[in-house]
Amino acid sequence: MKKVLFPLVLMICLLILASAIMQAASSLKNETEKLHQDALVWDCHNDLAYRVLYEGLDIGHRLPAGHVDIPRLQEGGVDVQVVALFIQNFNYPGHAAEQTRLLLEAMKAAIKKNSDTVELARTGDDIERIVKSGKIAMPLAIEGGHAIEDDIAILREFHSKGVSSMTLTHNIHHGWADTAAKKPRWHGLNDLGREVIREMNRLGMVIDVSHVSDETFFDVLETSEDAVIFSHSGCRALNEHRRNVSDDMLRALAKNGGVIGIVFELNFLSHEYAQATRELRAIHRPWFEKLPPIEDLELRSAIEHLQQGIAWPLENKPTIEDLLDHIDHAVKIAGVDHVGLGADMYPRTPSPVGIRGAHDYPNITNGLKERGYSDDDVKKIMGGNFLRVWKTVTSE
Repeated sequence: MKKVLFPLVLMICLLILASAIMQAASSLKNETEKLHQDALVWDCHNDLAYRVLYEGLDIGHRLPAGHVDIPRLQEGGVDVQVVALFIQNFNYPGHAAEQTRLLLEAMKAAIKKNSDTVELARTGDDIERIVKSGKIAMPLAIEGGHAIEDDIAILREFHSKGVSSMTLTHNIHHGWADTAAKKPRWHGLNDLGREVIREMNRLGMVIDVSHVSDETFFDVLETSEDAVIFSHSGCRALNEHRRNVSDDMLRALAKNGGVIGIVFELNFLSHEYAQATRELRAIHRPWFEKLPPIEDLELRSAIEHLQQGIAWPLENKPTIEDLLDHIDHAVKIAGVDHVGLGADMYPRTPSPVGIRGAHDYPNITNGLKERGYSDDDVKKIMGGNFLRVWKTVTSE
């Protein structure tokens, strides 16, 4: 009889234990879901404007491909989506401001068309009001200071039309600042560059130092009275990509009160993936560059956009764990008050395994909790830190 009862008792105990484990896991999942809902979720960089202008897609519908649209943002609990007006480098000089105007008006029209779910946000106070109303806040940012054609009057124009932030360079030098992508021209900011920084301070525009050279970064900190941001960058200690940020820069950013938005872009997350991309592009780019010159710059912009994705490796993609590693390192060096998210998810490039698009942002909250972050710290990283900067810089 005892021989019969023992296996039965053991089976019952195992079932009770399994049930307790399942209940605990379910409770933890519910707590994490609630934390994500309660947090202000903020992505500080996305190139959605290109799809709107050059593909004519309606962001109010779930797009057949890509990372971001209103349904995906809603599904992922994203409250704030900063949309970059990315200006192709070949438009400077002469056409950069005009391309900015086209992207700006296209995005404002898209937001107006979907005004029941999204709203243009100019200030931190706008963001709080819009999110409280149940809508998604969409600040607009210029990506590339060449957009202002070395003319501060054009900077003022874009600010008056709703732009609240500007990335100071993209991958070219212009008339007042150096990029990280080229050998130094000005060795940082020149006099006009310092005037641009002071004018952005005066206007209440958020200064974005992603893409700038190290020298430009330190000149900006020396000149600006406000905190600055890296809207979409990674950590150089984990991958020595030119666009990633050194530990010295992270420490200086923390002292400045600024925030780094950790990028999801695979080449910034992984050295191995970046090397594979370079090898593939070495095959692809010479073919593309043999095409006849395209004099119509808007047509060229559209073609450049549509050909994105041809030269991207399919194997050994970085995962959400690599993204979390960059967050961990930035927190270790700069502190948890100075780290956020800046995905740089572009519709024609891959994203980390585990982050298909904006709808997978809860996976980041879950990953942070699994790594031992407190609820308060998760809320800071997911968006609270960027809100602090926006409220301080853009306050009227």
